[in-house]
Amino acid sequence: MKKTLLALATLTAFAGVASAQSSVTVGGIMDVAARSVKNGTAGSISSLSSGGQATSRIYFRGVEDLGGGLKAGFWLESEIGADNGAAGSTVGTATGVFWGRRSSVSLMGGFGEVRLGRYNTSTFEGFNAVEIFGYVGVATAANLRGSFYSNAGLTAAAVRNSNLVTYYLPGGLGGLTGEFQVGAGENAANQNKSMAARLGYAAGPVMVSASYGMFKKDKAMTADLKTVNFGGTFNAGFAIIGALYEQSKYAALEQKLTTVNLRVPMGAGLIKAQYTKSTGKGNTATPDQYKATSFGLGYVHNLSKRSSLYASYGSVDNGGTATTGANFTATSSGPAGIKRGETSTGYEFGIRHDF
Repeated sequence: MKKTLLALATLTAFAGVASAQSSVTVGGIMDVAARSVKNGTAGSISSLSSGGQATSRIYFRGVEDLGGGLKAGFWLESEIGADNGAAGSTVGTATGVFWGRRSSVSLMGGFGEVRLGRYNTSTFEGFNAVEIFGYVGVATAANLRGSFYSNAGLTAAAVRNSNLVTYYLPGGLGGLTGEFQVGAGENAANQNKSMAARLGYAAGPVMVSASYGMFKKDKAMTADLKTVNFGGTFNAGFAIIGALYEQSKYAALEQKLTTVNLRVPMGAGLIKAQYTKSTGKGNTATPDQYKATSFGLGYVHNLSKRSSLYASYGSVDNGGTATTGANFTATSSGPAGIKRGETSTGYEFGIRHDF
């Protein structure tokens, strides 16, 4: 009798394993634009650039149903230089990291999700929930954001960080979403101990979000870097209106960003407009270090659910004086040497295909 029960239990266990469903998906984005950028008296550069509307990428993701409401999953994602075939990240200390966009494994269930590995920071998630140009190209508000992180030695961490443990609230909470994450510094330079959280709510035409993040001082930093942002969108039917405020502090440096934007559907197309203002201080010698404004205008025409053509224009007006003002640019692919107080402009025409 015992042997029979044992055999039945064994068969049941194997049946459970056999019935577990798993899937692996390969996908990505290829996005290339013809671009021209003029940076004040530094001149202009025309180029073919990857990622005018979205970063070109390839990803592999898999999910296995473990039964009992549990699932396990992985996600590997790499940036692609669609214009020249380059692979891997090209940002700061993440340069050359092949899976620099994402490398994570997860356990999911009714409790939510626990995700381990490299992924977006909570403050970037809050910023990206409102910003409408995908953090790339000549029109994005990110053109006024990255310099602050660069001055803190954290260019690569403005968007994502390594060694993260992130917990996500489960779905079905009446529109409430949230996450909490911690990152291990591992006692290494440019590998930052971090802590962040985000809370969001979306119901009907309204979406709101609030985020906080802190990178602890490491061997290459002189202080903690702290960022907080909050914003939201409202779907008025004829248009989606968005606004976001973000403040970052690092030692004597402080930047305040305010972004307002508009998206207007036009049949198969979408018109986008965005205005961003940056203020903030450096040390006593550069009180207007982060003073600048940017304006972005774009049009996206959807050829299908996966392919689109787009055109974007962006300008950045650097405020302050020749010695204390900012020197931001519409994109990093323009000529070096723009002076403080000068204007950077850029336009691009491109095609995007999701696969």
